[in-house]
Amino acid sequence: MIELLWVPFLACISLVLIHVYFGAQVLKRGILFIDLALAQWAAFGYLIGHWFELDSFYVYAVAFSFTVFASLILSVLTQVYKDVNYQEAVIGVLYILATALSVGFISMTGMEGFHLKEMLAGHLLFVELPEVFLAVTIYSAVAMLLVLFNRWWQMKQSALGDFIFYLLFGLVVTSSVKMVGLLLVFSFLVIPVLTVVLLTESFKKRVFYGWGIGILSSVIGLIFSLIIDVPPSYSIILVLCVFWVLSTLLGLREINWTRHNIKAQ
Repeated sequence: MIELLWVPFLACISLVLIHVYFGAQVLKRGILFIDLALAQWAAFGYLIGHWFELDSFYVYAVAFSFTVFASLILSVLTQVYKDVNYQEAVIGVLYILATALSVGFISMTGMEGFHLKEMLAGHLLFVELPEVFLAVTIYSAVAMLLVLFNRWWQMKQSALGDFIFYLLFGLVVTSSVKMVGLLLVFSFLVIPVLTVVLLTESFKKRVFYGWGIGILSSVIGLIFSLIIDVPPSYSIILVLCVFWVLSTLLGLREINWTRHNIKAQ
């Protein structure tokens, strides 16, 4: 049974490497739910593509076009609502809108509940090697573009700079959500970085440690999914949350220990 997991494991590694980096960036920017919003718009695009029975390439193109639309709206609105709290609210509204449209579309068209499950959990256990290779190719291209444009879009606080960032992010999310669904995409983005934020303030260390947490959680989660017979996406999320809880308890212990020493002095 273990041999069934090596392709899903390769998929998880590729997802962890790109999403943890993006997670550190969005945590730095304070727009944590951007991944969930763009992923939901991509999922809505996939639903429409499947309804019209398009070829896989055109289904992907439709899904990506929806993330481009959402990226354009976000890049404009985040310039209007300068406060980070307002930006998070805007992102939340776009996520709710995409979710409502997706569920409403499934209900209106009579699509099976399978599509709703696919939207949430993907098909990680049955992912194929060509699909992983395509995702890795896209992720690698995005990574190179991030390196090239990194300083520019960080220094250029403009709608164009935000749009480029969201667009690259959307390109990644469109590939990711098809394989593993909304929930694991968001978990890989947030939980590994959140697990290490109390342990280090260094951006590079957060990314590096986040990679380790994400990969280790993937190994344990995939094996655990076979034991308890649940979709691997849910199992990996459970393991990620366990690491986060342990890290939070460790961080709180260190904070209390530091405060105790300060009072003692």
